[in-house]
Amino acid sequence: MLLTFVSPLAAIQIANYDTLTNDRFANDNSFVADQFDLSGVGFNGTGSGGAGWVTMISENVYITANHADPAVGSTVTFYASNDPNGTSVNRTISSNRQQIQGTDILVGTLDSALPSGFTFYDFATEDIVNNGDLQNSPYNGANAYILGRSPTGWPTSQNMAVGRNVLDGFQSSVTAPGGTGSAFEATDDGASGVTYEAMLQGGDSGAPLFVENSQGGLTIVGINWYIRNSSTILGATYVGNYDDQDTNGNDGIQTFIDANPVPEPSTVAFLLTVASGVLALRRKV
Repeated sequence: MLLTFVSPLAAIQIANYDTLTNDRFANDNSFVADQFDLSGVGFNGTGSGGAGWVTMISENVYITANHADPAVGSTVTFYASNDPNGTSVNRTISSNRQQIQGTDILVGTLDSALPSGFTFYDFATEDIVNNGDLQNSPYNGANAYILGRSPTGWPTSQNMAVGRNVLDGFQSSVTAPGGTGSAFEATDDGASGVTYEAMLQGGDSGAPLFVENSQGGLTIVGINWYIRNSSTILGATYVGNYDDQDTNGNDGIQTFIDANPVPEPSTVAFLLTVASGVLALRRKV
């Protein structure tokens, strides 16, 4: 399979792109993903090729692409809404991170958990081995929301555009920068495609590929990985095959989440109380 990579600073290609409809921080009601909560997605442009996407899968654990991961020590800004002047928080990418089972999936932690009011996302868990499995899965022909860099010159932390495409293919084993793994694919169907049909470009690697779930929210089914066939097919690592430990006991996504829990508020309060007591004792000495 011939994989092609393009200019690292190119923006996502969206048919009939319009800033009000496709740019998150245009903050317009016509935004193609206006009904969804995107507060758990951050971008800082510090990864390979100008990537550096962070999508939260717990209060403190994120998922991204191994070949385009954000730099350790870099700052990511999260916005509670699509308003560029609204509530936002900064977090630092920590060195606690792990590549999952030799794939292009990388999970890691922030220096501290996001506060209430910011979301994290469910991710697919169904095993899919071949196109037959895809045909019998809830994702066959699913309308996917594709995130990438905007064609408009937004500040880096607000450089988010959203298009759409239909999941119509599956690759059981792809080797590309970052690792080897299975991938969902979506085809550029031109004029016959869905409205605002999107195709990836450089800098989009590591962003999430979402589908709407039965609760009306977003589920992560893929992480942007590659393009091929003269940039007419996009590939995203299928996360559902790597949600748990494999047959050799290698850690899955959930294993990492379980190993990095957010401290309970009562525990934090207890530790602060102990620390205060120790300081008080030291002052008396």
